[in-house]
Amino acid sequence: MSNIVTLVGRPNVGKSTIFNKFTKTNNAIVADTPGYTRDCQNGICYSSEKIFHLVDTAGLFFRDDDLGELTEANTFESIVDSDIIMFIVDAEQGLVSTDLEIAKKIRKLEKKIFFIINKIDRTQKDLVISEFSELGFKDFCLISAKTGEGIEDTMEKIASNISSLKKEIKDDPENTNIAILGKPNVGKSTLANFLFGNNKQVTQNRPGTTRDCIKIPVKKYGHNFNIVDTPGVRKKSKTKNNFLEVIGVIKTLKTVQASDVVIILIDSLDGITDQDLSLIGRVVEIGKPAVIGLNKIDDIDDYKHQLLDASIDKKFNFINHIPIIKISSKTGIGVKKLLNSAVKIYIQSQKSISTPVLNDIIQKAIIEHQPPSYGGKRIKIKYVHQGGNNPLRLILHGNYVDKLSKDYLRYLSNFIRKKIDLTGITIIFDLKTKEK
Repeated sequence: MSNIVTLVGRPNVGKSTIFNKFTKTNNAIVADTPGYTRDCQNGICYSSEKIFHLVDTAGLFFRDDDLGELTEANTFESIVDSDIIMFIVDAEQGLVSTDLEIAKKIRKLEKKIFFIINKIDRTQKDLVISEFSELGFKDFCLISAKTGEGIEDTMEKIASNISSLKKEIKDDPENTNIAILGKPNVGKSTLANFLFGNNKQVTQNRPGTTRDCIKIPVKKYGHNFNIVDTPGVRKKSKTKNNFLEVIGVIKTLKTVQASDVVIILIDSLDGITDQDLSLIGRVVEIGKPAVIGLNKIDDIDDYKHQLLDASIDKKFNFINHIPIIKISSKTGIGVKKLLNSAVKIYIQSQKSISTPVLNDIIQKAIIEHQPPSYGGKRIKIKYVHQGGNNPLRLILHGNYVDKLSKDYLRYLSNFIRKKIDLTGITIIFDLKTKEK
């Protein structure tokens, strides 16, 4: 069973559009210019209660310049590292020689291949199927990434080949898996070493020392943990010419998804950067319980403490449910508080919230602030219940609830938090609408 899925195909067959549809984002730039995608995007897909990582690559065999050759090499390295391949072809343009070359190459890798025929909304399906039969794929998916036709069915087929990430790496059910996340050189390995009590990890004052995710059991402050130390996540500009770093990002995100709780480290000397906010946003997007550690606090003076506090108030208002603890992974200042907080958050994330309590809270929230109408239609929330833990999923049923704005869902989250202690826990809403 597998967890990394890579989109493969020649330029301009619709890979980026498919990526956006699958991940329900607009992270991949869509353009009509062949070869526009140069760097590899990665995102997270949810389907049939399964989770997998999707990689959008540059088109293969785009060799207009040296950069094109490098891009192709990076793309092929991504294919080798993936578990499942989605081979995309263009129904409108039909079968071309490059499709035959790609099919021949990826077959040699002996990986699970899903053959995807895109842009079927512009062609006759029977003729398209006949034409592409020359590639020899017995199973195929007909889709239109532009209109969404066939997208959900294709995702479900892929999800049937995806394993549960928790079962994949969680060795000891008695231990809490804690992932340590942060940009390079923020002190992740130093924190791990402090917890281990020895130098099992290699630390250098140079970004990018840690390449692989390492999980080691440790007992500290009366708690049993599996500490997961991950490679630093670099800025995109630093990874575009080194795909090993991109794969490191994917593996880091897999580890985050498989963990029970995440410690996000921030370097107090650097202050709170856009990269830090991006990492926090990704953890929130995944829905993983989290605590933030402001590291190297022993290396800043009183004035920088004041600047840091002001920056926290300004930049962290969108994640006010995640606790922030000042620490020094070198001296151990605040580390006990950090770990106790992580354990408490994990325990809270396992709780079940009774349906009557949830519905009572939601009804009170509605009384105080009615959902705004959508296109003249009244949005009515009829029923809510818990759909799962870690991430905490609340399922809203009603009329046109899928039209609820992000602002209103944020209001509901904040209202629920006033009634229930959900410190460090992100609420994800699943919206089940029943239109009249």
